[in-house]
Amino acid sequence: MFAANGDSPPSTFLIITIFAQTNIDEALPPAVAANFLMARTLGIEHQTKLSPRVLRLCHLYPSNSPSASVLRHDPEVALLENNHSVEVVLHLHADKLEAVAHLPLKLAVFDMDSTLINQEVIDELARSIGVTPSVAAITERAMAGELDFEESLKARVKLLKGVEADVWTDLKESITFAEGAPLLCRALARIGVKMAVLSGGFIPMADWAKGELGLDHAHANHLVSAPPSPHHPYPHLTGDLHPTHPIITAAAKRSLLLSYCETYKVPLAQTLCVGDGANDLDMLKEVGEGGGWGIAFKAKKKVQEMAPQKLNSESLVDLMFLFGYRESEIGEMTKDSRYLRG
Repeated sequence: MFAANGDSPPSTFLIITIFAQTNIDEALPPAVAANFLMARTLGIEHQTKLSPRVLRLCHLYPSNSPSASVLRHDPEVALLENNHSVEVVLHLHADKLEAVAHLPLKLAVFDMDSTLINQEVIDELARSIGVTPSVAAITERAMAGELDFEESLKARVKLLKGVEADVWTDLKESITFAEGAPLLCRALARIGVKMAVLSGGFIPMADWAKGELGLDHAHANHLVSAPPSPHHPYPHLTGDLHPTHPIITAAAKRSLLLSYCETYKVPLAQTLCVGDGANDLDMLKEVGEGGGWGIAFKAKKKVQEMAPQKLNSESLVDLMFLFGYRESEIGEMTKDSRYLRG
């Protein structure tokens, strides 16, 4: 499946971004990368070391070859990753000048819980009334794709009855952003990318994340709250989802993604989509099949297996390497000294 047909005229370029944990030359000697890849494409057109641990290769690619999302599941890619402790992200692009420089990106959509932030908000809500084990067990199964998301959400929300309605103030003090999330959003804003968070969580935190990260849009689920009652003598959550607001399911995320592509006149090929749960797969696959970047980032095992591409980097800002930005350029865009090396 990986082998190239030498008689097929090249119609595009295969961009291969290889991430090492520390030094790319030590993890993957250049000769190994060249020998491995030259046998499967029509030749190395360009290569760039974007940072001491990230190498980017641009290859002529036969027109009748598999898509990037199919190609990344090839056993020999997994063998290269496992033998050299690297990760490989693949992308196809037709324009040579862009392929060897900065790839065009106009829209980025993100999941929130365990993607832009480190926590699952619903589990944090459960902790406030001591029902964490019950809620967390359902969350884990739902995010792994073992349960229907909408039904599991309703079941978990029912367990939140009695949570104080102003719990969001305390949560904003304890929720932490994922490593690199603020830097990534800062860099994307610098190059004019429109950004949205599409969350199966809850709107108070999604709106908060939107404001903190400088995003353009936020969508999430709405909970019903009630005034004090004899059983709950304080404003509290009722354990219900608001009936007049749509539930943000996997299908809803995909629909919202496509609506923003239409609103901003952005093709899927110039779109980045990042998520970690089973309810993100629809939008990840939509973007990947459309020629964009559907990235399962530090995702659940099933999601990594099924997503168009995956990356398990320590920092979200590493996604900027996929578009051809050097470490020094990322440093200039983010004003972060960790990325201001050559």
